[in-house]
Amino acid sequence: MTTETATRQVNPAWLMRELRFPVTDTVVLIAIVSFALLTALARQAGIFGVWLGIILVPALYRYLLMLLEARALGIPTPVASIEVFNLVDNVWSLTPLVLLAASIWGGFLLHHEVSPLAAWILAVALFGIMPASLAILALTRSPFESLDPRAIARMIRVCGPAYALVPAAMVLVGLLVVLLGFTGLPAVLLTAATYYSLFLTFTLTGALLHVRDIQFSLTIPDPLQPAEETVRQRREADRQGVLTHAYGFISRDNRAGGMAHLRHALGEESYSDDAWRWYFAEMLKWESKDAALMLGQEYLKQLLHEERDVEAVKLMARCLLEDERFRPLPDDRDAARDVAKNLGRDDLIHELDL
Repeated sequence: MTTETATRQVNPAWLMRELRFPVTDTVVLIAIVSFALLTALARQAGIFGVWLGIILVPALYRYLLMLLEARALGIPTPVASIEVFNLVDNVWSLTPLVLLAASIWGGFLLHHEVSPLAAWILAVALFGIMPASLAILALTRSPFESLDPRAIARMIRVCGPAYALVPAAMVLVGLLVVLLGFTGLPAVLLTAATYYSLFLTFTLTGALLHVRDIQFSLTIPDPLQPAEETVRQRREADRQGVLTHAYGFISRDNRAGGMAHLRHALGEESYSDDAWRWYFAEMLKWESKDAALMLGQEYLKQLLHEERDVEAVKLMARCLLEDERFRPLPDDRDAARDVAKNLGRDDLIHELDL
């Protein structure tokens, strides 16, 4: 996408649509209401509410980053499932909490030790860079890079002038929520409005990344190459994270979203063949094999296109072993029949109805 094309898309109609998104997307609206109700419960639950808050706040930011990522990729909205309440999974997603705590503490010190004006200057600066930092965190999953001034500056530069819309929207919507606080609005509704403003920060940031066609390319390489085993472990950990995210979609009847997430991850892989085999093997361990066989259909298409006949035949045989209903995609049937015939696998031709 060219800069000119992206600029045409970032227009008033786009902005109004994105401002409405948190309340017009059913999944996001349900999440806002759910978090608002849980927050209201925590406030009324005494000591239990403290423990609920300890679980609730990390889960909130973990889901918000999943939401930002989904908006950036242009894939269906993820459901706020029980998985987001896992306190030990995806520790990198808790970085916004560290930034928030540091900002509050820094603002408090500046207000009392320097001047209120200094505290306001800090607040304005943080509002300005926060969307860029969150975007980098969601795209790279690196807390350190999300705090790197070079990466932040690059993100702002790549987003272009439209980037200013995000902090501006944050400030304006935040002011509206503050004004609502003076109207006597019930506490739970005021909490829901506050969550709307928070969710908007993440959805609008993700939408801007999507419309600007910003890819997962902001990583600043380490000066030293890590050992091969370390690279392998990191790669497998990243794949496991992708698979967990995809399972969250698929297990809730959003197979299209899960497969889109997997396709994007496979497109970004440096070790493409190994990645296809890894995801396929891991997905076959699921209770339902349907998603694995869908991935098998797409992997078969790639093998046939690359004329890797032996591997294609082995894959078809494995898929049939898992489920006799497996069939190649309609556009691949002729190529699959030719490959099976050339390798003397008339049995596959018969079993696949080719």
